[in-house]
Amino acid sequence: MNKKIAIVVACISILTIVIIWQPWKQESGSNKKAIVKRGLIETTVETTGELKAEKAVDITIPRIALNRMIDIWELKILSLVEEGKIVKKGDEVAKLDPTEVEERLRSTTDELNQYQTHLEDAKIDSSLTLSAQRETIQKKVDQLNDAKISVEQSTYESSAVQRQSQIELEKSERALAKAHRDLITKTIRHKTKISRNERSVKYYSEKKKLLELLRKELKIKSPSNGMVIYGSSYGRKVKVGSRVSRWRPQIATLPDLNSIISEMFVKEIDIAKIKVGQTVKISIDAFPKKIFNGQISSIANIGQEIPGEFQNGFKVSVTLDEYKEELLPRMTSSNTIITNSIEDVLYVDKKAVFSADSINFVLMNNGWSFVRKEVSIALETEEHFQIIEGLNENDEVLLNLPDNADEIELIQLN
Repeated sequence: MNKKIAIVVACISILTIVIIWQPWKQESGSNKKAIVKRGLIETTVETTGELKAEKAVDITIPRIALNRMIDIWELKILSLVEEGKIVKKGDEVAKLDPTEVEERLRSTTDELNQYQTHLEDAKIDSSLTLSAQRETIQKKVDQLNDAKISVEQSTYESSAVQRQSQIELEKSERALAKAHRDLITKTIRHKTKISRNERSVKYYSEKKKLLELLRKELKIKSPSNGMVIYGSSYGRKVKVGSRVSRWRPQIATLPDLNSIISEMFVKEIDIAKIKVGQTVKISIDAFPKKIFNGQISSIANIGQEIPGEFQNGFKVSVTLDEYKEELLPRMTSSNTIITNSIEDVLYVDKKAVFSADSINFVLMNNGWSFVRKEVSIALETEEHFQIIEGLNENDEVLLNLPDNADEIELIQLN
């Protein structure tokens, strides 16, 4: 009897020790488990985007401001209507600062007056100089005629006198020829001077007209009906105080709200996974509980710096499958691009798959202990591995690896 009691007590003791010790949990922490499931598995690329209208009417600085003759680099925006406001054709949308236009107009008027004065002076100078030269020519003609008469009268004189008369005639001929050449030279010189001043007067007259027209067009009117959305330059939204120019002419846009797309930048490391036609799930920050579907419609061929980030990316456009009235340009979107999708496959939490010596394995209960079981994996997502071989649906595996994992039995695939 005592022997039986001793045996029972011993068994109870052993059982108590086993329960307290729990060898199957030793070195395994809290023994969190994952279940092998069967179903759809998808690989994705996550990125942020912004809603834009694929079609829009641009509101820009006056076309006349694009003329290089005006010589104004930038214009400051003094006022803007509220973004999102519905405007009609002809309504004032913005006003540009006239300060620089007025200053340039004053300086141009001064230049024009100066060249007009130069032109008048050049014409007067030309008239006086050429008139004097013509008088000089007439004197030279008279001198030549006198020399001819002297030659005729010296016929009956001595040879020396005849020779002297002939020399005087030749001098008169040379002097007259030089006077004619001087007239031609002075005429060309004065014509050039007058022409140069005429060109300057014409240039500054035209420039003045353009500046006067620009001054009248500094109030920017809407070219059509629509909702005003501020423009952007180098990732910065246009606002009061922004400067616009021929290189950054856009002030605002009137988007076609029936052509909303999501535009995003995909990093260089992910761009090889992206293809036109791939499905995109779009979550709008303004409507976090709604998911909109779309498809990639275009991918830029050349990368560029992602605004606000110190890395390059490729611009990708997504066309929404169905337009919703609540979607508006400038809304921020979170885009999930589905790069691969496979149905009816086994998959398990990535945390449950471990690697050692180029072998992938999971940790499973085997009675009172653990075993490491080799698995073959394929597709990898953010959270799961596709299981090709080694596990069955509904198998339970552990999410944590014990410190003595190397000592646990490894069951390899055949």
